[in-house]
Amino acid sequence: MSNDCDCVVLAAGASRRMGQSKLYLPFGGGTLIEATVGGALEAGLRVIVVVRPEDSRIADLLGSRASIVRNPDPERGMLSSLREALRLVSAQRFFFIPADMPFVCGITYRTLAAIDADGPVIPTSGGRRGHPVLMPSSLIPAIASLPDEVPLKTLIAASRPTYVELADDSVLRDIDTAEEYAEAARRTGGQAR
Repeated sequence: MSNDCDCVVLAAGASRRMGQSKLYLPFGGGTLIEATVGGALEAGLRVIVVVRPEDSRIADLLGSRASIVRNPDPERGMLSSLREALRLVSAQRFFFIPADMPFVCGITYRTLAAIDADGPVIPTSGGRRGHPVLMPSSLIPAIASLPDEVPLKTLIAASRPTYVELADDSVLRDIDTAEEYAEAARRTGGQAR
């Protein structure tokens, strides 16, 4: 699968709700960012991580396991980070996922990648949409030219998406607050999966 799909991990957020840089918090024997990237690596994906311009720590943590792209203006939002990463996407399709979703494991990526669809593939759990989202690389020009005020979900909705209901709620579970982090640590016993 590694030649068919890349994975963009969006790690340029400011962690405002957490009150500290959450991506370096201990998680599953490493850090939260390592756990999120680990799920994609487990699936054999080539990983591209988008970071803030001043962030050198993620590159040090991940080493050769991922390509690092810097978003020079992360305050413009997640779409600006995705656009920065798309310059490195070389596969026919690519996933994108926020960096604070450490519970998504390799089997989830493999399940979604096995879906034969021309448009985006979006996981759902209990009818709620989640991540990682799988996009055809043919949509890269449309993403690049999407006006900043138009949400990416508008383009996705117009591109014949396929929704895949999964029993696993990891596709919904991000970690935004100290309470969510504490609950995740309690539920996993310190393990990422």
